This record gives sequence, C-alpha cells and structure tokens, in this order.
Amino acid sequence: MNSAMWHLEQRDMTENELLAKLRVKTDNQDWIDETLASLRSYGYIKSDQDFALHFTERAFFGEFGSGYIIEKLKKKGISESIIHDAISQVKQDKQIDEQTLLIDRVNNYYQSFSMSKEKLFAALQKRGFTYQQVKEAIAQHPKASELQSNLEIKAEKADLEKEVLKYARKGKGLTVIRQELRQRKIDITELDTIVERASREGTIDFYASCLEQLQKKGYDISDYKERNKAYAMLTRKGFSSEEIKFAMSEIENEE
Repeated sequence: MNSAMWHLEQRDMTENELLAKLRVKTDNQDWIDETLASLRSYGYIKSDQDFALHFTERAFFGEFGSGYIIEKLKKKGISESIIHDAISQVKQDKQIDEQTLLIDRVNNYYQSFSMSKEKLFAALQKRGFTYQQVKEAIAQHPKASELQSNLEIKAEKADLEKEVLKYARKGKGLTVIRQELRQRKIDITELDTIVERASREGTIDFYASCLEQLQKKGYDISDYKERNKAYAMLTRKGFSSEEIKFAMSEIENEE
C-alpha cells in the first residue's frame, strides 16, 4: 500500500500502470489484489473511463490533438473504444474543435516562422494533429508565405557560381545544371552571366567536358546505333547539339 500510494503521488496512473509497478515490488498476488481493492474503495484509483476523460480534457486544454491522446492512452493500457468515447465526450461537453484549437496555437505561438516548413509540420503533428489540420492552420497564418522549406533555406545560402562549377566538374552540361539548380530552388537569374564569364576565363569549357564524357564511354561512333546512343547519353548529361557535334568530330578526327 505504501508503494502504491507513493507512485500515485508522483502522477495519475491507470490501474494497469499501477499493477505493473506493484508486480515489480512483490510477486505476492494476494497483497497486490488486496491493495488494489483498498485503493478502489478509497477512490484513489480512477476507472479507465474516468482516467481517459480526465487525461483527454487536460490534453485538449494543453493544445494537443486526438492523435496524441490516442497514442498516450494506448500505452497506458486503455482500450481504443474507451479512448474514442472519451474524446467524443470531451469534445461535445467542452465544445472542442481541433482545427480551431490548432489555428489558435499557430497564431499565438508563432508570430513569425524561424524554422523550416518540415520542422514546423513535424512539431505540430507530434502534438497529435493530422497533416491536413496542420496544413490548414499554417495556410491561414498572416506570414504563411514566409515559411520556407529546408530546400529553400539551403537555396538562399547557396553560392550560385560555386554550385555551377561543382556541376561542371562532375561532367554536367548547362541544360542539366539549369534543371538541377531549379529543382533545388536556387535563384538562377545570374546563371547565364556566370557561365559566360567562367567560359571566358577558362574555368568552364562545356565543349571539352562533352568530349571527355564521350571518351570515357568508348562508343564506336562510326556505327549508327552506337552514335545514336552516344548522342542520347550526352543529351541526358545536358550538353547542347553543338557541343555534341564538336565532341564527335574530335573523336572522328582521332580515328
């Protein structure tokens, strides 16, 4: 009994949780049964229904959603039917609307967004709200347009010239480089200017790079099918038709 009272003073427990604690303390089932019976008679242990109702009410007022409540109460050994009944009853009795609850939290807690979109979604979903509920709550926020994804945050920090040179060193042509940068949300307004300057300075040479990629593959371009395969491969890598023709003519001259 002393052990049971100590655990109950620490926090509210379901009968299943307390039973697990007492079984660690003793293997005498008679003592355990007697203790639980006494606690029930004194009203120290809540029924699963009462515990679920109390927990659900506190969770909603703490701005948690149904998902959180279901997860936590399941771990406490409470049946799904009791959990769902508790959620329905509290929602009805306290006039809880989860979407409104979440919108209020988003508007009050986040004056602006200093974290990524992914991190914010994860934080709110961890509180038990669905993806759709989170999406709607964020969409109505006055500064929703300022919320950036991880990709967009990284894109803002990216050095366009360094990124272009990195792709070029990997044997990528301008078409693919442009596509890759767009997919990564990097601003490519100055791309053509940077490429033109780098080409003049000799730090980028797509003609030489195209030739190098063709030489690596060892296609027999005197063969019609092999030539088409080579052309398709170089096109996929982003090289222009002029660059590809140059590379093929160089290979032909070597032969």
